[in-house]
Amino acid sequence: MHTHSEFSHDSACKIADMASAQISKGTKIFAVTDHFDTDLYGKQDIFAPIKASVDTCRRVNKEYGDRCTLLSGVEIGESFWSTEVYRRIMALADYDVILGSVHQVRFGSLTEAYSQIDFSALPKETILSYMDAYFDDMLAMLETTEFDILCHLTCPLRYINGKYGLGMDISPFSEKIDNILKTVIRKGISLEVNTSGTDTFSDYMPPREVIKRYFDLGGRMVTLGSDAHKAQDASKGFDQGVQMLKDIGFDGIYYYKSRKPVKIKI
Repeated sequence: MHTHSEFSHDSACKIADMASAQISKGTKIFAVTDHFDTDLYGKQDIFAPIKASVDTCRRVNKEYGDRCTLLSGVEIGESFWSTEVYRRIMALADYDVILGSVHQVRFGSLTEAYSQIDFSALPKETILSYMDAYFDDMLAMLETTEFDILCHLTCPLRYINGKYGLGMDISPFSEKIDNILKTVIRKGISLEVNTSGTDTFSDYMPPREVIKRYFDLGGRMVTLGSDAHKAQDASKGFDQGVQMLKDIGFDGIYYYKSRKPVKIKI
């Protein structure tokens, strides 16, 4: 439920190449969910690439549909920053799935995407405060906008603990994470199990203990997202991810078509 193509700023992958890769992995259904970054509004046309992504996805699906179903979607970053921009992107197309994500936090001078921040140069207290603000933004997005899947919760850890090896413990944020998970459950949103970090810091986003906490709180709707930006990363880590979910107690994963959740037994 989470892949990117040449219509995202950080990918050069053709949708047809992603489809071929998914077929080779045995994946029968996947969504193309290119980036829509609210921060770029007014700096460049951020609407045309999404329209092109949706149109291309539907065209390619006609070619590959007997072997693999392509669903069209969008990953909206920082949707709560602008009501006008959010309404325009929501009305742009009839999506199958909408992903909600936070890639940037308005935190002092550290307003760029967290993938671009050198966390190794920051004091521990600053990083803790940054993560505190990140979780606040996640909750604000959940409370003020509508979407289907909450993406890569705890994603800054991919850089804090993965790239920079800082070993941050997120237990100080347990209450805020609980609030996020409870809101996901209350609003009928799916929690994404993002597998893209399993090769860089050997964990999912969110980590296994957060996924287990979601289950213990009553959450059952989960999706798998490779967050693939290259065809070779299609469905990366899914076998292990499904086994992890079964070990926790989940009996299914979900995909979305016409913004309706569909359960697949595992």
